[in-house]
Amino acid sequence: MKMVVSLFTMAVLFVAVTTDGVAGGGNPVVHKQADLLGKAIQNKNGDHVGYLEDLAIDNPSGRIVYAVVSTKNSLGLGGKLYALPLSAFSMASDYKHLIIDVKKNEFENVEGFDNNRWPTKIDERWAKLGKKGLELKIKEPTLLRLSSLNGTAVKNDSGESLGKVSGFGVDCSHDKITYVAMNYGGVAGIGSKHFAIPWEAMNLKSLNLKVQDRAFVLNATKQDFENASGFENNSWPVRGEERFLKNAKKSGAPSK
Repeated sequence: MKMVVSLFTMAVLFVAVTTDGVAGGGNPVVHKQADLLGKAIQNKNGDHVGYLEDLAIDNPSGRIVYAVVSTKNSLGLGGKLYALPLSAFSMASDYKHLIIDVKKNEFENVEGFDNNRWPTKIDERWAKLGKKGLELKIKEPTLLRLSSLNGTAVKNDSGESLGKVSGFGVDCSHDKITYVAMNYGGVAGIGSKHFAIPWEAMNLKSLNLKVQDRAFVLNATKQDFENASGFENNSWPVRGEERFLKNAKKSGAPSK
């Protein structure tokens, strides 16, 4: 009888593990931006493919339109750029590199794109590598380089400064930004607290209509952060704090 129960338990655990993380269901696979950008890429045979240069996201949806792959041999030197779906990559168990199912010389005779002219979508030859059902349904997405948003000020509708962006929680299994990581308080980053603000609660805009003064606008006050604990820098959450979503529409942020 005990053996039957054990076998049943093992079967349940096996189903739970194998169904986790499937596109459109299961738990999200979330990594902080700093663990992705600049990461080396290998194929399944262990051959070096390149580096993950950046992520192109759509504003205001927060969807990741594509990941930018650089085929350079060492970070910062040469190489061509290619737009691939982020969901085509998986993280190595030791976190030292990303893995993608391509051949060693897959990009060798294929034209890339210029760093000053990023495409608006993924080339069809690479689109098939991503998970089905994650295609962006926007013909003309408003693209932003994720790396360019680090350090962006976070303010409320009154223009009061709440903090600065210290990174992003990236849902690699569903090609989207889950939350904005915001530093609050402290001096020069020392003693500050970290908060995970859902992307849907944020609205990237300029309160004075000047592009250079663009900020993430959040319907919140300093009191919302003063007595809250936030999260530890060495333990980023899987999801943003849902309490900030209750006023998301009032702040002008997009809904899901």
